Amino acid sequence: MLSMRNDITKVKQINVDFIKTALKDLGSATKAQIAEMTGISVATCGKILNELCESGEVQEDEILSSGYGRPAKSYVYNGDFSQIACIYVETDAGKSKFFATVTNLLGEIQNEYTKEVPEVTADLILQELAALSESYPKLRSVAVGIPGYILNGVVDLCNFANLIGVSLQSELQEQFPDMEILVENDMNAAAYGYYQVNCKEKSSPIAFLYSPVDPQTGLESMPQDLFTPEQERQLRQGVRFGAGFVSEGQILRGATGFSGEVSFIPMPELLDLDSDDGKLAMTAHIIGSIVPILNPGVIVLSGGFFDESKIEEIREKCLRLIAPQHMPEIILRDDIHDDYINGLLNLAQAELSCSVALVERKF
Repeated sequence: MLSMRNDITKVKQINVDFIKTALKDLGSATKAQIAEMTGISVATCGKILNELCESGEVQEDEILSSGYGRPAKSYVYNGDFSQIACIYVETDAGKSKFFATVTNLLGEIQNEYTKEVPEVTADLILQELAALSESYPKLRSVAVGIPGYILNGVVDLCNFANLIGVSLQSELQEQFPDMEILVENDMNAAAYGYYQVNCKEKSSPIAFLYSPVDPQTGLESMPQDLFTPEQERQLRQGVRFGAGFVSEGQILRGATGFSGEVSFIPMPELLDLDSDDGKLAMTAHIIGSIVPILNPGVIVLSGGFFDESKIEEIREKCLRLIAPQHMPEIILRDDIHDDYINGLLNLAQAELSCSVALVERKF
């Protein structure tokens, strides 16, 4: 019985999300128009719209008359019902930076800023989040991006040594119990952001490969026996690359959050990764390792190293490793920022929807 009840709750939440999306897309719509767009019955649309109006997330707009019969109510989505935010930390030209964006539920930007910080710590992120919470009392969900991965809730490997070993998500959630907090790997978020904007209609997986201008490992602050000497060599060489994967709308994090850590792919010997030729060969080697496993339809390349002049050479090198029929489309993205932000904001929005579903499931 409990399983059936959970299934019913999931179906209802899917319907709620469809109706919200339809209203956001249409701007203003009647129950009949929403039902036609979503495929949900008019009766179910009416019930859900009544609940959303009661909470304030949807508002009645105006009465529309077709000239005959009973006039129909029109509804609009209340984008200012609550707010979401994303924050991330990065290193740029040797300087640590903090970035934040706050939007309403329609994606309209309320604030956006970047600033240099002396060092990146959990306390810094907590303080910045506290400032955002005070400035935006309707803030209900925040996605935090970090250049590292999380194992069992703990930051396990990160470019910022002060974050390694920190249970960042649980610490932030404890301090802000009224908000939904999610901490996500930067490449996962960027891949998800690209997918949401460009590939939602495609069924094949995508891979997002990034080559940072200013690579760091965070290895100096990690226990000396954590990696074998060969793994450390691979990591120090391969940290010039990071990756994220998305398939059918889901981030592929793997069993321990380690998916996408292409630094640990066994690497050819004698590659000079300080030269363009070496990095081109390494890029082809990574793509050649990803394709037989994930079989992506698209591979996105981003970061300071990649430009239009290198794409064809990378493709040619890949074709020495991959049969043409399996070769994915290679797309260049000049800057990771927009995809990263889109991914984090979409994840914050999804986290907020999940929290609503969980509250309803309790009753």
